[in-house]
Amino acid sequence: MKKIVSLALFFVLLAAMLVSCTKPEIGDGIHEYPETAETVERLDLNMYIITGDDTTKNATESVATRISGHTKITYNTTLNITYVKESEYDATVKAAIANGGKNAPHIVLINSLELFDALKAENKLADLTPYYASRDFGRLNSQLTPSLLAKSYVDGKLYTVPNNHLIGEYTYLVINKDIAMRTLHYGNELLSSYTSLEDAAELMEEMKNAGYNAEELVRLVTGPYEIREELSVENFCNIVSVPEVTKADAFSSAFAVVNNAETKYNDRAMQIIYQINNDNELRNFLQYGVLGANYEVVDGDIVRIKDGENTYNMKLEYTGNMFEAENCSELGWTDAKKAYAILQNNDSVPAEE
Repeated sequence: MKKIVSLALFFVLLAAMLVSCTKPEIGDGIHEYPETAETVERLDLNMYIITGDDTTKNATESVATRISGHTKITYNTTLNITYVKESEYDATVKAAIANGGKNAPHIVLINSLELFDALKAENKLADLTPYYASRDFGRLNSQLTPSLLAKSYVDGKLYTVPNNHLIGEYTYLVINKDIAMRTLHYGNELLSSYTSLEDAAELMEEMKNAGYNAEELVRLVTGPYEIREELSVENFCNIVSVPEVTKADAFSSAFAVVNNAETKYNDRAMQIIYQINNDNELRNFLQYGVLGANYEVVDGDIVRIKDGENTYNMKLEYTGNMFEAENCSELGWTDAKKAYAILQNNDSVPAEE
């Protein structure tokens, strides 16, 4: 009998352990509100983002309603989105924050270093550093491009969640293989070691003496990661410099939380931002709108509907983690492009400014 009781107790404990292990680590990260619809306080949050000039009012209203329905069911949060054209965005956000009241923003898209500096100088942005150190949101540290995150620090603190987006360009030293190796008999190891025109000066002189146009056969090329394969077919393609992330890059596309005396609003705003980085459904709602109304899916590729009142045109960089966006060939966003972009971002380094 004791053995039966012990076995029963063991299986009860095992089941409890399995449940605790599989529970999603998504809470507010600070107050640890229980994550059930019955116990989480219902909140209304306002969010300001940028829309394309040709996006219709009908489209933004219908998409915003669907997104709010999603966040209400999933996070017990009514998310009221205000779409603003880029040319009007800076002034609109500053005015909305200054005026306060019912329409005051809780979440804002930061689209420039100038906007960030202005809001930071007026102490309008919440310090998000504790969230990055929390259990629930700490995953952001490994999700975000390291150099992008590094350049987001201001006075040792983080006030934004930068949107992963393609950063910078490489500089390559391109050397024609056929002439350098077969005609002039330079070795593979030596040619692979060249990382500047100065390194290749002797080779270029020999090319000129042999009657070749050295500037065409040995040259610097600036471009993204993806051109490397094409260049490497007939050339050495040696990296001279990798992409550098500047402060301007870090604050060209990021989400911030507007300071609120009631920290529960900051907590919930951060939860929504976190989900934009981790929830395909929410992130792609923001980017593409509603299936059937604003876009169709053809062979796994998103095709946007751009007729009448259904035009919903958003910039990939402004709607969350770019690497979580669904493919859209029309926007040049495919599996290959995404893979190259991730590799390029991983190679990037913080710029010295």
